[in-house]
Amino acid sequence: MQLTFENKTLDQLAIELIQAYEPPDGYYLGFSGGKDSVVIEHLTHRAGVKYSAHYCVSPIDPPQIYSFIKEWYPQVKWDNHAKNFWNVHVMRHGLPTRLARWCCEIIKEAGGEGRVKILGMRREESLGRSKYKCFDNHGKRGDWLLPILNWSEADVWQYIAEHNLPFSALYHHGFRRIGCVLCPFAGKIEVKLSYEMFPKIVQNWKLAADRYIQKRIERGTPMTHKTGEEYFNWWIARK
Repeated sequence: MQLTFENKTLDQLAIELIQAYEPPDGYYLGFSGGKDSVVIEHLTHRAGVKYSAHYCVSPIDPPQIYSFIKEWYPQVKWDNHAKNFWNVHVMRHGLPTRLARWCCEIIKEAGGEGRVKILGMRREESLGRSKYKCFDNHGKRGDWLLPILNWSEADVWQYIAEHNLPFSALYHHGFRRIGCVLCPFAGKIEVKLSYEMFPKIVQNWKLAADRYIQKRIERGTPMTHKTGEEYFNWWIARK
């Protein structure tokens, strides 16, 4: 299929991209429960291609995400790749940072091995994503199709409004982006709201920091931080 760009709306171009790269076994659509995944699911459905939507279960997602997907997207399959997250993965790697974001690989990027993935990433979200291509190979993470890569946040909300699509109530509380609680890439507003709305998950992070530091003390491993509290405070300061 040859793509043309003249006199096409953003959604028309996205649909043509989805149709152009359709694999024989259908797409693996990554559905996070956020506004971008709502849009790509609707676009993929409109494109009339074969696909299956998957939510990679995250133990650090807001519980409202679970409720939203169950209510509005019962067809989405739940994939659990992050078992023993707190007791195994955090103890092995420590708290995730922007430079050591191991959590995404374990939670969000583990599904769809060997399949072409449709994902809702957009260039304006980060410097790293600004360099992505609409269709590209990402090594062991496979081939990615990013049909709304060039969309702005306003474009996403306009599409949701025009097609009367459901979206998580968390956006009404002030979240611009929703996802893992205290994600290293979360903004100050999201961090503040997380303390107010998800105290149990925040407490789990603090307990994990305590256990991690204690484990290193027992092993005699050299440390910059002497206590779990000091470690957590450094981590949440995002310096």
